[in-house]
Amino acid sequence: MNIESKWLEDFLTLSHTKSFSQAAKLRHITQPAFSRRIKALEDALGAALIDRENLPITLTPSGKIFHITARNLVNQMNTSVSMLEELSVQQNYSVKVAAAHSLASFLTLQLANFQTQDERDIVLNLEAIDVDKATEALEQGECDLLIAFDNERLKLPPFSHQKIGNAKLLPVSACGEQGKALYNLESAAPIPHLAYSLDSYMGRQLEPIISGAKLKKVFVSSMTELLKVHAVAGNGIAWLPDYVISNELKNNTLVVVGSEHHCVPITYYAYRYHAALHPGGESVWNKLTELNVNPRYS
Repeated sequence: MNIESKWLEDFLTLSHTKSFSQAAKLRHITQPAFSRRIKALEDALGAALIDRENLPITLTPSGKIFHITARNLVNQMNTSVSMLEELSVQQNYSVKVAAAHSLASFLTLQLANFQTQDERDIVLNLEAIDVDKATEALEQGECDLLIAFDNERLKLPPFSHQKIGNAKLLPVSACGEQGKALYNLESAAPIPHLAYSLDSYMGRQLEPIISGAKLKKVFVSSMTELLKVHAVAGNGIAWLPDYVISNELKNNTLVVVGSEHHCVPITYYAYRYHAALHPGGESVWNKLTELNVNPRYS
């Protein structure tokens, strides 16, 4: 199979613009020449990648699968070239890590700790991102590693994963002057509920638990930190990850309400594309196995 790297970049540009004319302009060649290169790529692969009957054009099922491979091959080539160019000047590597919002702030110090101990040449570029968008970022090759919750799709080829922590979503309430919870799940009256949006990961996990409770939504957000702010202010009950509220539980700013069956276990993982990463990315991947990120509180 003889595939030229410029064909891969042509294909990725076309996938982004969904227009042969726009893609050809961006690639600085004529449209007929650009079309011939896309056809040459399809012939080399033995599969149609572009559905030309739709406007704007779309990828065929084969095209969608190959898009992931093409993106990562181009990223790996670009990374390798950059590494060779910079090797004689410095040994710094930038590792792009995407993380779910609620995990990003919690893991930042954990990641930074081992960065300064024995991997001083690694520069971590961590971006907090919505879970679904983070998954897309990994699939599109826009990050080296993804730290997110359980995702069956990312546990299948062409991805690799490793478990890095367990947690629980705990129903919590602020305390009153007597040190008792302001709200209780056993209350006969409707309880103000600080809810996750139903289309968020946390919202989906909590749906079986909250469906039978006497809750009245008073605030909705996909952002854990916003729900935490309202919970601390005493505006209602919220289910929050234990790693986010460990300090609040210790100093009794927040208290767990309800029983064990109201608590929802969650697990978070590191995900990557199975192809080899640059040395910095491989080092961070290996170091993640050494992290002890389970929170402790009492």
